[in-house]
Amino acid sequence: MNDMERRLRAVEDRLAILDLEAAYAVAWDFGRAQEWAELFTADGWFEMIATGNMPYLRVTGHAELRGFCEQIAREWSGLHYMHPPQLEIHGDEASSVIFFEFRHLMRREDGHVRQGNTGGHYHTRYVRTPAGWRMQSRVEKAVFENLSNYFPIHPGSVGADC
Repeated sequence: MNDMERRLRAVEDRLAILDLEAAYAVAWDFGRAQEWAELFTADGWFEMIATGNMPYLRVTGHAELRGFCEQIAREWSGLHYMHPPQLEIHGDEASSVIFFEFRHLMRREDGHVRQGNTGGHYHTRYVRTPAGWRMQSRVEKAVFENLSNYFPIHPGSVGADC
């Protein structure tokens, strides 16, 4: 491979990973669980580091990833605001650090609504596969969360005399 081919491949790899990151946010935010899961390798995983009231979580493989996304989409909706990744690409492997905000709304059947904004960073490893670049692992570390909670107002919920 000559210098021009190496440089072109480096640009194509960078753009493909940027497209993968965009697909990640779109699939998650629109609740497309199967699409989201398939952005990972078959044995890939998503991990959330325990922070504040958030427990540690790790889901591995397409079935668990899909199930996790489906579970969240039942009560939650939101939008990712992701900064451009700091990418390091080495042949068929790559890694990144990405800062993000996730503005979200949770609606439960009991009428409780939670609105918030979570921010932090992802540490992601990518591998080139026959289907293109895929995530091998993504570790999320939240560093802040602002929440507002709204609880239902039901007649009779504050006492019989009201």
